[in-house]
Amino acid sequence: MPILSAENVSVTYPSARGAVIALHGVSLAIERDEFVVALGPSGCGKTTLLNLFAGFLAPTRGRILFDGTPVAGPGAERGVVFQDDALFPWLDVIGNVEFGPRLKGIPASERRDRARALLELVGLAGFERHPLWELSGGMRQRAGLARALAANPAALLMDEPLGALDAMTRERMQELLLDVWGRTGKSVFLITHGIEEALFLATRLVLMSPRPGRIAQAYELDFGRRYLAGEPSRAIKSDRAFIAMREQILDSVFLREAA
Repeated sequence: MPILSAENVSVTYPSARGAVIALHGVSLAIERDEFVVALGPSGCGKTTLLNLFAGFLAPTRGRILFDGTPVAGPGAERGVVFQDDALFPWLDVIGNVEFGPRLKGIPASERRDRARALLELVGLAGFERHPLWELSGGMRQRAGLARALAANPAALLMDEPLGALDAMTRERMQELLLDVWGRTGKSVFLITHGIEEALFLATRLVLMSPRPGRIAQAYELDFGRRYLAGEPSRAIKSDRAFIAMREQILDSVFLREAA
């Protein structure tokens, strides 16, 4: 049974100029231990689909399921990582990571140990007591990832988490995301505008069409698993198979935008 699934989902937003169909007839199942990436132009419904999975939004038609049960709202079993990191500026790094477990009533020593382990996992050991203003953009995203993991969710939902980072930091963060996924076994759904990023991360790449958003094509990929098996990321991204797939996706995106 999929950990998350959308079944024939449509979403319509009211507007002053009439109804806007953001998604139409979308069905997508995310299996356990799968890294699914949705790619598409602005306005194709990627964020709407992620908000449905997160429980922030209800579908106009169809249904969203978590482990076979209809999603009625947000839940700790679905962790969300936002593009702007959404950290609390009045808390230090470890205070942000501990926030969710503290709300759940987890004892202080247990949540502190969990937070320290997660900060080590994302490469922030030694920064536990730093205020957020001392962190770089990439470090803040690492802290946001650790905070999302602190509730031990079964699935991670990532809303363009690397979009605001510089190119070098973004590449390092892509590697980190794969390392964390490989070590935790979480199911991941990530949305992005970056074609190379999508190809490198995804075990399954979902290409979405312009509004109304539909799933146009899906591709099974192994580039991320090759990285986890020890192949350098730059070697993968310069591989002829990677470049050929990138050009195929580019052609498909441009053809759909021109249609």
